[in-house]
Amino acid sequence: MDGVESVTQLAAPVALSPPPSGEEKCSISHAVEAQILMRAKVHVFLKPGVLDVQGKAVEQALHGLGWGGVSQVRVGRTIEFDLKAADPAAAEAEVKAMCDKLLANTVIESYRVELV
Repeated sequence: MDGVESVTQLAAPVALSPPPSGEEKCSISHAVEAQILMRAKVHVFLKPGVLDVQGKAVEQALHGLGWGGVSQVRVGRTIEFDLKAADPAAAEAEVKAMCDKLLANTVIESYRVELV
C-alpha cells in the first residue's frame, strides 16, 4: 500500500481561479463572431530569372497562330479559397504564411495575394 499512499500524497489540491465574469465571456464570444469570411486569390508565377518552359511553348504556339507581336509569356497558377479572419490585415498575413510554407516554392516562384 506504500505505492497508493505516495500517489495520494502527490495529488495536492489545486486552486481553481473563478470563472470569468459575464463581461469577459461576451468579449470572447464577440471575438469569435467578429471573424468574417473572405475570398483569397493567390497568383503564383516563376521568378523573372527562372526559365518558363510552359510560357515559351505558349508563346511559340501564339506565334504559329499568327500573333507574332506576343512576347515574354509567363504561365502561372491561381489558387482561390475562402478564409475566416478577424480583419483583412490578419487574413493577408495568414495567406502569406500559407504561401511561404506550402502554396509557393519561394526559391523559384513569387506570389501575389488578393483578398476579395
